[in-house]
Amino acid sequence: MGAVAVSKEAERQIQQLCKQLGIPTKAGLIRIALMALEAKTEEERLRHEIQESARRCGAADREENRLISAAAVARRRVGG
Repeated sequence: MGAVAVSKEAERQIQQLCKQLGIPTKAGLIRIALMALEAKTEEERLRHEIQESARRCGAADREENRLISAAAVARRRVGG
């Protein structure tokens, strides 16, 4: 991979992060940043999947409860 042109401010931030994190090279910092971004992206994907699943299951549960309640009311009227 070739060199990446960055602003002086970005270069300063890179150097500061390298010092704070104890990472000796810019390439090492970029590798760690990529791993962190990949982990965050995967976490967001899983969070979205879980929310979507909960939404679908919640709708199905509400419909099932509605049907059970209606059946119980009808049974009470017939048997009651």
